[in-house]
Amino acid sequence: MSSASLKTTVTLLTWFAAAPFFGAYASEPQATEVAFDFRYRLEYVDQENPLQRALASTLRSRMTVNTDIARLFQVAPMSGLSALVEIDNVSNIGGQRFNSTVNGHNDYSVVADPEGTDVNQAFLSYRFSQQSSITAGRQRVNYLNQRFLGGVGWRQNEQTFDGYRYQHALSNISSLDVGYFHNVNRIFGPDGSSADHKGNFYTSLFTLQPAAGHQAAAFYYDFEFSDWQERSSRTYGIDYSLAFAAPWALKAQMTLARQDDAHQNTQNFTHSYHRLSIDWDFGPATLTVGQERLAGNGDSALQTPLATLHAFNGFADIFLNTPADGLRDDWLALKGQHHKWKWRLAYHDFRADHGAHDYGDELDLTAQYVFSHQLSLLLKLASYQADSLAVDTNKAWFMLSYKH
Repeated sequence: MSSASLKTTVTLLTWFAAAPFFGAYASEPQATEVAFDFRYRLEYVDQENPLQRALASTLRSRMTVNTDIARLFQVAPMSGLSALVEIDNVSNIGGQRFNSTVNGHNDYSVVADPEGTDVNQAFLSYRFSQQSSITAGRQRVNYLNQRFLGGVGWRQNEQTFDGYRYQHALSNISSLDVGYFHNVNRIFGPDGSSADHKGNFYTSLFTLQPAAGHQAAAFYYDFEFSDWQERSSRTYGIDYSLAFAAPWALKAQMTLARQDDAHQNTQNFTHSYHRLSIDWDFGPATLTVGQERLAGNGDSALQTPLATLHAFNGFADIFLNTPADGLRDDWLALKGQHHKWKWRLAYHDFRADHGAHDYGDELDLTAQYVFSHQLSLLLKLASYQADSLAVDTNKAWFMLSYKH
């Protein structure tokens, strides 16, 4: 979406959203919902390289205004039409002893949370019926576990998409979700040189629940990058998860995919992907064993440039780009809950898919304390021990989240 058209859209949507607070429409406040979200984070990064240790203290402030336009104006023909505007601001609290990718502090390790105020979402949505809706504008899009398409919600500046999305419930057990997006608002915005990806991005997802405890999906992504041609590709695959009935207390998940070069990509490749995991809930905790493989041939590898990458292959973020020799990630995780504390411990062993070299291993620890449905505390540690790739990397986070 061009800056001019986006500005016009935001102006109109904001007017719709703000109308209840002014003048004649104040009698219908229920037509508009306003939510506030504040997230303070302290992030520390220590790497075995010449870069200085990073310490980032940032606050993300978010306001979301959602308006039912038909209720607002009391016009029946507008039934099903709604508007949403979401504004984010990321501010530094204290000094800038980190490389935000924008602030020019290149002698520090990277913490990709640049300052700025941005329109995170701004869209019109029309619901044709209980089964069908279309959304036009800047929006959050998360498909399945976000391995190929997601919002990177972990970073202070979220990844959102400009375009159109159609969602339709085909039946009580199946649904279709298709989209076309022409711009990706990345986590490096709003002012960074890498803040946007232009192109043509087609997405499609079909989901089916064939039986209780079973969930199946088929997906197809056609990504054409105008400014990152080596990432242009077509990916298609299937996802299946199931939960076994008692007394087994087991869950299993499987994803299989294939990725081919496409459009103006100068590389010629076909790469496969799989992700397999089994969860065993044995009472006080849940044990997970899994493997993920992103194929590589030494020249290129399967890539997931629009994924929520922080959620995969360790919290140290070593594998945001898949090495040319590919990646095999074997992991073991244990999670549980004690009173208001939720915790998770995970170990990853990273190896090349092509060749026999060992990349290293990583240990991750997460602990969350929920004070209420509005306030929560998160503590997180990641320690990557390098072998033949990257350098030893340690990261730590302290985060407070408040929603109103």
